[in-house]
Amino acid sequence: MIIYSLTYAINALSTAVKKKDEKILRIIVFLLLIFMSGTRYYMGGSDVYTYENVYNGVPQISAVLKYIFTGVNEGVNINYESGYILLCSIGRFLHLSYFGFLLGYSTLFYILLYNGLKGIIEEWGIFLALFMYKLMFYNTFISIRQGMTLAVFCYALKYMISKNPVRYMLCCLIAFYIHRGAIILFPLYFAQYIPMSKKILRNLAIGFAPTWFLRNLVDLSGLIEKVISIIGFEQKSEGWSEALESISIIHTLECYIIIIFCIIFYDRIAEFGRKGLISLKLVIFTLPIFTLCSNWIVLTREKDYFVLFYGILLGYIVVSRKLDLSIRRIIKRCILIAGFIGMVRYVLVFDGGVLWHFTSFIFKGCSIFS
Repeated sequence: MIIYSLTYAINALSTAVKKKDEKILRIIVFLLLIFMSGTRYYMGGSDVYTYENVYNGVPQISAVLKYIFTGVNEGVNINYESGYILLCSIGRFLHLSYFGFLLGYSTLFYILLYNGLKGIIEEWGIFLALFMYKLMFYNTFISIRQGMTLAVFCYALKYMISKNPVRYMLCCLIAFYIHRGAIILFPLYFAQYIPMSKKILRNLAIGFAPTWFLRNLVDLSGLIEKVISIIGFEQKSEGWSEALESISIIHTLECYIIIIFCIIFYDRIAEFGRKGLISLKLVIFTLPIFTLCSNWIVLTREKDYFVLFYGILLGYIVVSRKLDLSIRRIIKRCILIAGFIGMVRYVLVFDGGVLWHFTSFIFKGCSIFS
């Protein structure tokens, strides 16, 4: 827990220093994030062993490319997306061990995230605080395939804002070949055309609130099974379509706290133009996910594409010069405290606290080369 706390503290400090110093601290934070995600030693639940077996069993790059473009299978594991298998094959071609692959994979994750969001984020310290709480562990320690699609989505966002549908869809296609759950990203391009105002945002929040009590009446099994079959996971469609995993009400309350902040400070967010309005239009998708559909595990796993905007939107609020400085400081401190408490809680709760003691393969004498 020490390394997590140290990284979080340095990030929090970056919100209270001059711009030049903030950039230096931001670089340090990103290096620490890469170190944690990229050098972890068998941390992230049972999936880590499955991923290692998949990596060690991938065929040559030529066989994977042949499967992608012709459908002829010469040893490709069809239980995993061909894009992810291709990344593994590249790692094997470079003679990387599984640990070396994880380090490269994590580095690529943060490069995509940073380069995609650097023109969107106004306050990195706030964004990274929420990222460490809500997104880091699941997307870089546990579900690394979905994590990479999140990073690709971050990179694609600049093409949504600049109205470049071809490049955006190309990024989505790459994400889809890494994890099929990224199919949701394709129609999101058109979310930018959703009408948005303070009144609309308020009415949506009020309208979805009572649907939380109706979540047990919602049956999406038929629709989910059909979609999963269409995207090529027929063998998993029945199990996933019937899988129920109720999401904690804590997440629903957090969602509404963020939405209420967005309503109160709507005009401050709107000052940032398209990137502010698009962020608002995308964060509203958390409303049905955390209310009406909060029992369906398949849909709740898609939440991170939208939770991503929590830190972005709160960042717009705390940097707005039209707000009194004392109010901005209070909001900023509350966010940082809440984020740290949330991060500690996540570490304690996940798999009985297995993430508490961070272990790096560097200190285990493991090589990044095979």
